[in-house]
Amino acid sequence: TYLLTTTTTTTTYYYYYYVRTYVRTYVRTYVLLLLLHYYYYVRTYVRTYYVRTYYYVRTYVRTYVVVVRTVGRSVRSVGRSVGRRTYVRTTYYYVRTYVRTYVRTYVRTYVRRPYRTVVVVVVVVVYVVRTLRTYVRTYVRSSTYVVVRTYVRTYVRT
Repeated sequence: TYLLTTTTTTTTYYYYYYVRTYVRTYVRTYVLLLLLHYYYYVRTYVRTYYVRTYYYVRTYVRTYVVVVRTVGRSVRSVGRSVGRRTYVRTTYYYVRTYVRTYVRTYVRTYVRRPYRTVVVVVVVVVYVVRTLRTYVRTYVRSSTYVVVRTYVRTYVRT
């Protein structure tokens, strides 16, 4: 009968995936009305941002020390030490993707008020000429900007 003491190290890996996404939308509308000239225009701006989507992987190492003894040919486990968490953060991947979408829509409507012109003709007859003029102009401009930025940062902590 003899006592044999051995040490066993067990390593466990934990992976954590963390994804966070922000979506921000801005809508701005401007309306201007000038009574003097009777015209107005509407400007609409739409901005949409999709930003900050990233994840990272954390690796933890948990180490156990197992003490066993052998009596004859039978192996009996005496006990296991408290699972000490070594917290070795290896291969820490930090990938950050920055996507920004900028959509701007510009709509301008210009309406000019009709006006009358009075013309007095010679002799006894008076002619009233009414001229109706209307101007409607619409401008639509749309532009889209997409900016994609990716940041990759890798380091090892022990």
